[in-house]
Amino acid sequence: MNNLYKHALKQEKTLQEDLTKFEKEEDISVGIQGQISVGLTSLKRTIDDYEGLAKREMILVKQEKAFSNVSKLRENYTGLKNQFDRLKQREANKMSQNNRIELLGRRHNTSTQPEYPFQHDHLTREQNLYNENDFVNETDTKLDEFIAQGREVLNNMYDQNDTLKNAQRKLLDAANTLGLSHNVIQYIERISFQDKWIFIGGAIITLFSMWAIIHYLT
Repeated sequence: MNNLYKHALKQEKTLQEDLTKFEKEEDISVGIQGQISVGLTSLKRTIDDYEGLAKREMILVKQEKAFSNVSKLRENYTGLKNQFDRLKQREANKMSQNNRIELLGRRHNTSTQPEYPFQHDHLTREQNLYNENDFVNETDTKLDEFIAQGREVLNNMYDQNDTLKNAQRKLLDAANTLGLSHNVIQYIERISFQDKWIFIGGAIITLFSMWAIIHYLT
């Protein structure tokens, strides 16, 4: 259970680092937004798994501590999610403003006739080539970001799989230990029961022997 809690803290740290980059506009790409979204989903799943283990904890002190950790993790998760929603809304507003400005610029260019039409056509072709090249570069960048995001998700799945395996192993060890303790208790109770009857039988034989000695010798 401790390993799962440490894994959740690690996920929180990674998410906060990505959100800081997004907030400072060091990286506002679609890739980083997808990575944050996947990270939030993964963190929520980890918290749910950790809470499930906490409910099955048999030691009261450890269970109370685990529930306190769950409450703190959920509070942090809510804060991270709200921060992400706010940043996405900020970027959406900026994109809407840029689109409005671009639309107004296009209307202005359309209303103005060029003095040299052939030169304008030449510039238009160059601009189209530049836009096409820029689009290709941007596509390659986004593909690299999505590949990196997929690798991160895969690594998270591996980490969670290892954590769940460790938790399962500990649960099985605890179950085996409890089973052994139960068998030992049954064995002790059986020996105690046998010893009690041996004592009673010995006492009866001793009393009978004393009675026989007194009866036959007096």
